[in-house]
Amino acid sequence: MHLGRKTTTVLSVIVGLGILGGILWYIGPNKVLNQLTTLGWDGFGFIILSIMGMFTFWTIAWIVIMRGYGVEAPISLSLWARIGSFAVSYLTPSMHFGGEPVRALVIERESDSSYSRIFATIVAERISMMTALVAAILIGALFGLFSKIPKDTLIYLILVSLLFVGLLILLIMNFYKKLFLFTRFIAWLKRLLPWTDLIGKAESIVRHLEREINMAFGQHIRHTFIAFLFDLVATVFMLLRPQIYFYFTQGRIFSIIELTMLFALISILSSLFWVTPGGIGISEGGLIGIFALFGINGSEAVAYSFSVKVVEFFFVGLGLALLARYGIMNLLFQRKEEPES
Repeated sequence: MHLGRKTTTVLSVIVGLGILGGILWYIGPNKVLNQLTTLGWDGFGFIILSIMGMFTFWTIAWIVIMRGYGVEAPISLSLWARIGSFAVSYLTPSMHFGGEPVRALVIERESDSSYSRIFATIVAERISMMTALVAAILIGALFGLFSKIPKDTLIYLILVSLLFVGLLILLIMNFYKKLFLFTRFIAWLKRLLPWTDLIGKAESIVRHLEREINMAFGQHIRHTFIAFLFDLVATVFMLLRPQIYFYFTQGRIFSIIELTMLFALISILSSLFWVTPGGIGISEGGLIGIFALFGINGSEAVAYSFSVKVVEFFFVGLGLALLARYGIMNLLFQRKEEPES
């Protein structure tokens, strides 16, 4: 039986709320509430600033890449589009990539550039963002090699680093060396499956997109590198988020290695296990396990998750307001015709 997208989303919300309810019942909601109150308005304000800084530098990095591609978009519109795509990705169980087409459509609607070129800038920016993430993890791994870190902990950090580095190298080599691995994969599927017309159209689209993305690592390498530097600053804001929370609630200061490990593990949780809208239930359960490695109990981990979610929900609301302003159905289902290349 095939379940529709709305049915799947509703079921995932129910499952997520069920998991969250079970966690709160086991831990005790009063303990979580008490932990939240210790954060204070000053700590909550710093968390807001860290998330705003992350969005700001993500957007600047994307604008730099768009300028390299010749895509002209106002800074304010680019920021709104970034937040709008975040809202869709946040509410869609899609490993944080579901809102990227919406981001491209917002810019396409207000510029003379083609959808494929705008989407290529988004993919290039995501690769740049992932490169910054890997750089932060590798720095922590290098510190771990030259410090008295437990061997089992160091092994986990190295394995996580290799996982991200391997994927990143594959993506960069694909576009830099013009391997067109995704196009070749779809061509292989076309020979294997009976839907040749449909898969043939997908192959043409992916081939065009891969050629566009190749420009980021060929003709626009300078813009891509500058974008990476801005993404690195955004990554620092992400990395410091647990430090801000636990400094104001416990007065605790993590080492660079601890922060890097937290960042790596939370990144994996967020990227691979985003199977409910907003990560409801799944993120709280995962964070309990992650923070337990650092001697932090379950109520504190859930309270941290809630403090971040409150701010994220605000940005989700802003993003949905953007989509309502532009007409979400039009953005999702109507596109202006793309000029033939």
